[in-house]
Amino acid sequence: MAIMQNETASRHTSRALPTPLLLWLSCSTLASLLFTTTYLIEGATRPGYSTLQQSISALSLGPGGWVQQVNFIIFGLLILWTAFAWRKVLTGGRGATSYPIFRVLEGLGILMDGFFSQDPTQGYPQGAVLTPPTLHGTLHVVFAFMAITSIACGFFVLAWRFLKEPHWRGWAAYSLITGILTIVFITLFGMANGQHSEIAGLYERLSTGLGTLWGILFLARLWLGTGFGAYQHPTNPNQ
Repeated sequence: MAIMQNETASRHTSRALPTPLLLWLSCSTLASLLFTTTYLIEGATRPGYSTLQQSISALSLGPGGWVQQVNFIIFGLLILWTAFAWRKVLTGGRGATSYPIFRVLEGLGILMDGFFSQDPTQGYPQGAVLTPPTLHGTLHVVFAFMAITSIACGFFVLAWRFLKEPHWRGWAAYSLITGILTIVFITLFGMANGQHSEIAGLYERLSTGLGTLWGILFLARLWLGTGFGAYQHPTNPNQ
């Protein structure tokens, strides 16, 4: 039995990702942290804006709205750029094609939200008159839905991939739960926002924050030297 276990263990090795690739991959989480920090600061300092109630996208409205628009654009571009890094890391296994595609869709959705602002909402900007949905407001919702759906689907793809990774199997459940909770919280946000709930914005921030936390923990493990994807593969123990 001991011999069989040793042979099984020897068939898999874990080697750290090359530093340039790891830095490239890290840009997505750094972008997420920059995006989060920016909207938190903006939300805390913007007159009349309620972080608990209003959506993140509402920061694109009113005086200083350009800051959040640029925040969306930079975040989207960095997500698009790192999609190619994910393709390189995942080469030769599950999700090598589908996950980068979801990252591209996510990046495009976020990028487009920077160009198409949402319509004014109840209570923000102050004194704004609510109007029927506009074209740019509708496009904003469509692209936001595309982005958050792609994020959730990406977690499901990674959960499927982690099942085949000897050093990452526990992350399959974590990724699956993160994807499910992302959908749950964004659904609660949509329902609460429609009812002008005072905590609607909290649900959206929980939904987006899950991905940021996942990215931080994932990168921490990579930086500590655990291999993944194309850098964790079967080897011949006789070589």
